[in-house]
Amino acid sequence: MPDDEETTSAILVVDDEESLRHTFQIFLKRQGYAPVIMASTLEEAVSAMTSRPFDLIISDIVLEGASGIDLLKRAKELGIDCPIVMVTGYPNVETAADAVRLGAFDYIPKPVEKETLLRTARLALQQYKLTTEKKKAEREREQYRSSLETIFRSVTDAILTADLDLNILKMNPAAHILCRELRPQITEGANLITSCGSDELCSIKEDVEKVLRTGIEITEHRLECTTPDNRQKVLSVCIAPLEDGKGGFHGIVMVIRDMTSKIPQLAGRRSSLHRIIGASDAMQTVYAMIENVGRVDTTVLVTGESGTGKELVTEALHLESHRRNRPLVKVDCTAIPENLLESELFGHKKGSFTGADQDRMGRILQAEGGTLFLDEIGDISPMMQLRLLRFLQEKTFYPVGRDTPIQVDVRVIGATNVNLKKKVQEGGFREDLYFRLRVIDIILPPLRERQDDVLLLSDHFLQKFSGKLGKTISGISDQAKQLLSAYHWPGNIRELEHVIERACVLCHGTTISTEDLPLEVTAHQPAQNQPDSPGTIISSSPASVPAAAANPVTERILTALSKAGGNKAKAARLLGMDRSTLYRKVRELEIDLDGLKF
Repeated sequence: MPDDEETTSAILVVDDEESLRHTFQIFLKRQGYAPVIMASTLEEAVSAMTSRPFDLIISDIVLEGASGIDLLKRAKELGIDCPIVMVTGYPNVETAADAVRLGAFDYIPKPVEKETLLRTARLALQQYKLTTEKKKAEREREQYRSSLETIFRSVTDAILTADLDLNILKMNPAAHILCRELRPQITEGANLITSCGSDELCSIKEDVEKVLRTGIEITEHRLECTTPDNRQKVLSVCIAPLEDGKGGFHGIVMVIRDMTSKIPQLAGRRSSLHRIIGASDAMQTVYAMIENVGRVDTTVLVTGESGTGKELVTEALHLESHRRNRPLVKVDCTAIPENLLESELFGHKKGSFTGADQDRMGRILQAEGGTLFLDEIGDISPMMQLRLLRFLQEKTFYPVGRDTPIQVDVRVIGATNVNLKKKVQEGGFREDLYFRLRVIDIILPPLRERQDDVLLLSDHFLQKFSGKLGKTISGISDQAKQLLSAYHWPGNIRELEHVIERACVLCHGTTISTEDLPLEVTAHQPAQNQPDSPGTIISSSPASVPAAAANPVTERILTALSKAGGNKAKAARLLGMDRSTLYRKVRELEIDLDGLKF
């Protein structure tokens, strides 16, 4: 028996003898092939071929008023590439040569034996399947190569590649522009080392030789150089081996960034992109990636800790793409129960399972023409990983309970806060899916690595929540800013947003002060600010504690108790904590409440 894929093959039988047509149809259907469609004339055959695709055509060489050779010619004119098998009662060399020349797969002599027919059909379909898969793979490789070429051309950094002899193979447009400005002799076909000359750029030679010798990437090398018109430039140079896909390498790839305009702090920098806020070095890199990658339909994986803004990056990628006027559909893979995620993504047919009382259009179909965002994709089950991999490969899917595929045009962006590479190594995530998702990856830095953005984000959230709450809060005190800047922000931007929202709720004036900040922020102080003798502070009244010497946590608790007149429940509310937490803090800090006067 043929395999499952072959049994769905469509076959056209063309013969002017009705008995032979029906005999062939019976043989093929009993073998499991379907549908098997019949035609008695050349005109009927051409009409059938133009109305639907076929995987195999079996035709008699002699037709009423025409011939199988005519059928081969028409099939060639129509661009039909499925195999065609000729059946002839008078086989000869000339007939066979004509048939093969015009593209016939094979010919069968009459009388046709059942086993000969089925064997020839099976071989023809197997070859057609292999040919189709090969063409599909070639199309995918060409699309992938085209995407890489688009990215290569569009990035603003200069990129050039060179072979093992350091002859320059290729340069992107940015490299041509920069090299014309630096050294006009650096161009495709020239030798990289010879072109750099013997001045400041010659130090690149040592880095290149080291990469070729060790195969280890040099991530950044900053060089000062002078242009032919005596202008000073600072270049950031990264050099990596150009891998050959077989464990070796056949050259180097060099990325050069002109840092000259970035020497003055924040010169020419953007402080936002769409809804993303930040002016730090790290965010400038993220902005450039979003603008470059947004223009192409490549799958993107956005990684970063929880609260770093992965959803905002996805929105920005969508808005930078040609799909901006189509839907952006978001799916939180961890918020949907595992048994419902398949139906939620792919949809289902009415009656396909208990509770499916109507057809449901899944999220993928809702995103047709637009972007599908899969958040926390690292936590999906192995079964869903396989289904998603097939969808990414084929751009088709089967709704639950439906046996015919649906094809969609959707760009997929995944996001995760877990280390997917480590998860692949541990066997918790499919390696093939990982590489399908990570064609391009955008890594979001945690807030602790972009401290310059803390106050910028704080001002943004202040304006947002003060307006929302109907308050006239106009700023943050210097002391509160200092505490916000010093804090390590384990919850990243989401935590900062909640802290500022809480401060706006508690603030009764026009300025957020240290009293409006939560305990974890105010307690995060350098060690030298801690008191040498906590007992001295504890025994004093809140008004007599020197502000510079006091433990900030102790001081805030004592201040709250003073405002609450010693009422611990009220003090806990002022501090924004549970009463049990207040009691625990009092015990930890050894605060003698009995010795205090309120």
